[in-house]
Amino acid sequence: MTLSLLPLLFSCTTEVERPELEDWSDGYEGDCCPQVEGDGGGTGDGGTVIPFGDTFGLFALEDWGYSSRLHRTGATGTECEITPGEGPSGYAQMDCTLDVPELDLFGAGLYFDLTVPEGACDHLVYMHYMYEAWEVGYGPTTVTLTVDEDGELVSEENAIGGSPYCEYDYSFYGGDFAPNCCLGAYDIYTYDLASGETSLTGGGYWGGNAPDCYAGAAFEDPEAVLTADGWPTAKIVNLWGQPFSKRFAFDLLGDSYYTNVNYANYFDRADHDGSVPAGFTGDWAVETYEFLCYDSAEELLGRLDMTVREWNEEVEWDNDGDPDTEGTEPVSGLELNDRQDWKDATPGATTWIQNGQ
Repeated sequence: MTLSLLPLLFSCTTEVERPELEDWSDGYEGDCCPQVEGDGGGTGDGGTVIPFGDTFGLFALEDWGYSSRLHRTGATGTECEITPGEGPSGYAQMDCTLDVPELDLFGAGLYFDLTVPEGACDHLVYMHYMYEAWEVGYGPTTVTLTVDEDGELVSEENAIGGSPYCEYDYSFYGGDFAPNCCLGAYDIYTYDLASGETSLTGGGYWGGNAPDCYAGAAFEDPEAVLTADGWPTAKIVNLWGQPFSKRFAFDLLGDSYYTNVNYANYFDRADHDGSVPAGFTGDWAVETYEFLCYDSAEELLGRLDMTVREWNEEVEWDNDGDPDTEGTEPVSGLELNDRQDWKDATPGATTWIQNGQ
């Protein structure tokens, strides 16, 4: 989603009801997770105080047992924070990384704090990461059927069994378990072998809906607001120089998914043929968690881009070592890499994750 689209997608906060899914937690007994959702005013639910800060920054939680660290990308120990300029000439930007052990992310959710100091921003705009899970594309513009003198189908093009077919309509075979991602319109031409004539016999739209083919934190946000066709909207907070703080709290992934890719947007280009995962190439993909500081005339004063990286071993996380270790645990024989990220889920640059999430 490009910045130029953001004014069309600003919204206030509301809740989106989601269908109940099978409980993931069988085998992981115990109470989980205090209520720590922020209310945008410095105090989180459950009495958690989120103080106003002196910088425009993103911070890991320090008030309960959730394991995470948030820092400038490539500089562990350096805070993810900037001082926005007083005008566009003072624009400041930082790339940041939130490190989380894989089961904390999968079984507890995603949590972090944002602070905006007094006098920094007239408007705060934020948008969460999302990706194209199923490839979206435009279908053919013509469907051709050939019939004999009895009206029996002899051959066809862009059709199966006489029904128009688009490769991006995954519901054609998958039914309710797969979306229709085919866009555009088509005409049906029928060639009659007996008369030698071709006639226009119908047509229509392929009927795909691109938002149905996307996934990611923008859709999982408990405060998500969706447009009429299903796109998550960017959020705008009108500050006019007032300080602001908020705790972001996303539910556990384990209720709905098998992997961590809905929150963990980190990838290494070396794992994707020197490029990016296919899901990041979609026209509406948002590669990072974006936090933008504007003045009243919508000039950009500061920007933070956050990447979430999940870790396969706690000992590696503790020592800031290798997040992607492979192999098995020495006694149990279970995998060290229990939950897939982009490296495992879609190796190379042409694989779409589809329902492998």
